[in-house]
Amino acid sequence: MEALTPVDLLVAGGLVVTVDPGRRVLADGAVAVKDGRIVEVGKAAELARRYRAARTIDARDGVVLPGLVDGHVHMTAEHLARGVAPDDAGHRWMMDWAVPLYAALTPEEERTGALLSCLEMMRNGTTSFGEGATCRDMAAVAGAVETAGLRGTLGLWTWDRVPEPPVFRQTVEQALGRTADAIRRFHGTAGGRVRVAAACIHPVLCSKELLVGLRDLARQHGVTFAYHHASSREPVDQYVATHGRRPLLDWADLGILTPNVRATHMVHLDDEELKLLVASGATVIHCPQTVFRLAYGASRMGRFPEMLAAGVTVALGTDGVNSSDNQDLFKAMQIAAGLFKDAREDPTLVPAERAIEMATLAGARTLGLEREIGSLEAGKQADLIVLSRRAPEMNPLVDVANTLVYGTDGRNVDTVVVGGRVVMEGRRALTIDEERLYAEVREIAPKLIARAGLRPRPRWPVL
Repeated sequence: MEALTPVDLLVAGGLVVTVDPGRRVLADGAVAVKDGRIVEVGKAAELARRYRAARTIDARDGVVLPGLVDGHVHMTAEHLARGVAPDDAGHRWMMDWAVPLYAALTPEEERTGALLSCLEMMRNGTTSFGEGATCRDMAAVAGAVETAGLRGTLGLWTWDRVPEPPVFRQTVEQALGRTADAIRRFHGTAGGRVRVAAACIHPVLCSKELLVGLRDLARQHGVTFAYHHASSREPVDQYVATHGRRPLLDWADLGILTPNVRATHMVHLDDEELKLLVASGATVIHCPQTVFRLAYGASRMGRFPEMLAAGVTVALGTDGVNSSDNQDLFKAMQIAAGLFKDAREDPTLVPAERAIEMATLAGARTLGLEREIGSLEAGKQADLIVLSRRAPEMNPLVDVANTLVYGTDGRNVDTVVVGGRVVMEGRRALTIDEERLYAEVREIAPKLIARAGLRPRPRWPVL
């Protein structure tokens, strides 16, 4: 009898949804893990005959998935003031509500907010994410990600054409210097789990010199270039009125529409811009919960089905918790799958299987990590989650894709593994003291909101 090969972890017995090239779904499947990477994915009985595990997770009453990948989150100030922006703020919410919060933030508060964001993502099955260019103190955020045990690609708050508030005022040289320093200090830290992108809030808030400099830094260091664009109609119309042409045409000429670009929102594109986008190889992050909260017009104007049909990588993001109010990619999947079915009266658009791909493989591609994460395959990082079937919505399980997208949410996530390390089990975080963190947030929140000069105005006041 051949000796069994030792492995660190065996996740065995569940319904394993691989999202591999064959899109295999394995009943009574298993995943073997050694040194943080997947050794083999197959039938539990077969892997049991080949491997001796130091630890086995019994997934017989669960569904095993690749860890979800959130292409676009904001993870600091907003988590300390969730719900402060009224739901009729619309396009005013950024400058009237978000900017004052971020401007008032201290490094200690930023770390606390980032920890809370990591905890929320973890509890909802997200193992990797791309931060949306709003880090103030990179050390604080990188430290929180390292503590939590997740994977994060971080971006600094960068612009040079907005003079207020003073804390964000920076020259081109200062902005590029900060980005270069962040890449040098933090890219590849935490055992490779923390990465840094060249990033700006929005290209229209940046000079051409700054955009070209960020482009060059991204190329030089082999990192992604992240920005927001075309979420709402007004800034696009303003740009056309000022410059005489659509903004994406200018950015293609500048070389900031390339395969390493991750562009968030991209709702208001015309036909010519869509063709440019398709040809560029740039990736897009769709934040479906945000379009509902901030009334972006995606159901009327969004071209996401066309992007998908043309082969554009479209990932999902949960955005900030004052524009989406949660970081649950299962909810984002449901909206992404249903929005255009209804808007266009076409039930074939964005099937459930595609929505799962948008939250896994597409997210990995937009972060430049498709060879490392996003599916359960031998050689990839062992990032996976186990959903419990001990819930009405998980029984019976006739079509796993339909059930995951339309029937579940993050509360079904029981166990989270990142790089072979169990960071949550039995819905209990193992890397973060939840109760202590909640107490810290409740103490910080009113002080930060007051310091930012914000005046919440709930329609149902608490007496």
